[in-house]
Amino acid sequence: MTAPVKSIAIRILLLCAAARLGAAATLPPEKLLPSSTLVVITVPDLNRAKAAADQDGSWLLMKDPVMKPFLDKFVAKWNVEVVAKLEKQFGLKLSDYTDLAQGQITLGLLSPRDPEQPKARFPFIFLLDAGSRSDQLKTRLEDFRKRWVDSGKKLRMDKVRGVEFATLVFTGEELEKALDQAFPGKKPNDDEDDKPKGKDADAKGDSVEKYEWLIGQSESLLVIGNSAAEVEHLLALQAGAGGGALSEVANFSGYQNNLFRDSSIFAWANLQDVVSLVKKSMATADSNRRRGAEAGPNPVQLMEGLGLGGLKAFAYGMRSGPEGVAYDVRIAAPESERKGLLKMLFFEGKDASPPPFVPADVLSFSRSRVDMLRAFETLEATITQVFPPSAGVIKMFMDTTGKDKDPNFDLRKNLFGNLGDDYVSYSRAPRERTLENLNKSPSVHLIGSRAAEQLMTALKTLSAFLPSQAAKKEREFLGKKITSITFPGSAQPMSFASSGGYLAISSDDAMLEEYLRSAEQKTKPLREVNGLADDAQKVKGMATGMFGYLDGVESARLQFEVLKKESGAFANLIGAIPFAARLGFDEDTKSFKEWVDFSLLPPFDQVSKYFNRAVYSGVFSAEGFELRFFAPTPPTLKK
Repeated sequence: MTAPVKSIAIRILLLCAAARLGAAATLPPEKLLPSSTLVVITVPDLNRAKAAADQDGSWLLMKDPVMKPFLDKFVAKWNVEVVAKLEKQFGLKLSDYTDLAQGQITLGLLSPRDPEQPKARFPFIFLLDAGSRSDQLKTRLEDFRKRWVDSGKKLRMDKVRGVEFATLVFTGEELEKALDQAFPGKKPNDDEDDKPKGKDADAKGDSVEKYEWLIGQSESLLVIGNSAAEVEHLLALQAGAGGGALSEVANFSGYQNNLFRDSSIFAWANLQDVVSLVKKSMATADSNRRRGAEAGPNPVQLMEGLGLGGLKAFAYGMRSGPEGVAYDVRIAAPESERKGLLKMLFFEGKDASPPPFVPADVLSFSRSRVDMLRAFETLEATITQVFPPSAGVIKMFMDTTGKDKDPNFDLRKNLFGNLGDDYVSYSRAPRERTLENLNKSPSVHLIGSRAAEQLMTALKTLSAFLPSQAAKKEREFLGKKITSITFPGSAQPMSFASSGGYLAISSDDAMLEEYLRSAEQKTKPLREVNGLADDAQKVKGMATGMFGYLDGVESARLQFEVLKKESGAFANLIGAIPFAARLGFDEDTKSFKEWVDFSLLPPFDQVSKYFNRAVYSGVFSAEGFELRFFAPTPPTLKK
């Protein structure tokens, strides 16, 4: 064979190999899921996500040997009490499939093809890409089918576009029984005698809810779904059939390049279609019952009045890198369609940086530039639009409130008219580190005001309408009046004072006094903390109209110390949760500690290197709202 012929032959072989490799490549989730997808949650590339996780302090914390005693206890209990029982009931070993995952892991919830049908089920699709381990996936699926049949459960073999699927057939009662085996315990208000049972129900002609789930393998993909039609659509997209993919949906594709492409995990929801389905469901339910003219707006009118019809999409993405971890939340709500709550929460892109009086050692800080007067006016307009008869009631309330105490008092002008466009809040760690105080950090809240003294006077006037049990007292501090009110049922008074263009509110006198004397203090302000300005740039800066900060180290220290010290008290708290009975947590603290024993947590100083501060910002644009979080990599973990 001559050299030119050899060269041509080699090129042909290379082209064929490239074509073969291209054909074998698994399509991304947006190319496989149909355009009818309502919600998708995916890890688009598990191997890439694992590599990113190795730079994440939270993930590295879980891998630290000092956490092993705590984690091993929970994992061992979980494997015995939940995983083993589920595996026995469903005839599969979960680890056989999680170990296979190499590419995407995707769950999609789809819109029913005929949502008008009563009890229409939402189809779902689950995908797991085994990559080069597709032969092992095939072997394990064959083993699963055998185990399923050997256990006496129903199964039939079907072909969808030439691909073999096992269709699992079971009833709702069988599914509930399987879950009862894994999560035992009698549920509240069960009346077993009233339930139709299996064959007896069939014999009496009662309807038995049946399910059919398809499980099969297409190329390297494990495919699970509850709709043969949707599985067929997915296989058609996988084979290259054009049209009808999620990637063609504008609400989705708009986020592909600027959010999803680099995300280790992302989620998306078609809020426009979700709201539409909810409205149809509500309209059908509403038409089935009689309504009087005095009954007020129907549910659909209420949703529209609140502005939910302006929601188009929800998107979330998480990205990890050497600099840190970023989380983005975006809500599509076009400016032209915002009304109700969406319009009320709107804020402009103004300075939201920490004011100079906020000290550097705070536990948390947040500031937003919502125009509170405009928000109140929007709320009032929304209420009167949804409930027209309320307009007269609101007007009477505004015109008469406080007049008996002060004839010149004007509620609309003196209270709401004095609200500004600035809200600041910051907190410190609780002085007593107990479970009770874990979520009660001393804090101060500052409401920007056009005339803070007048706003304070308006609140004093309104306090006259409080129940007689409410205790009110006044005192002076550095020439400022502080009004404290103890509301019925509360042991801690709420204190108010005006200073520096803000109405200050706090249930902690020390925090309030610290703010009032902040002009005299020379402590380092939060805004001058080294590196904070650079971190803020990762979330579009501090001039977006909303900015926040969290001291992740001290926050984690607080949680570690409290949970380690009060593991028993936390167990009692968990035991009060309804689902806790399913795992026996409601019996005593010993049951919970068999699962989660916080006393096994290491001293915080051994793991503090995995934590750092975090910042976030919010911004409204013409397209919608963005909320961005960024947690920089702790200095001790940087390579």
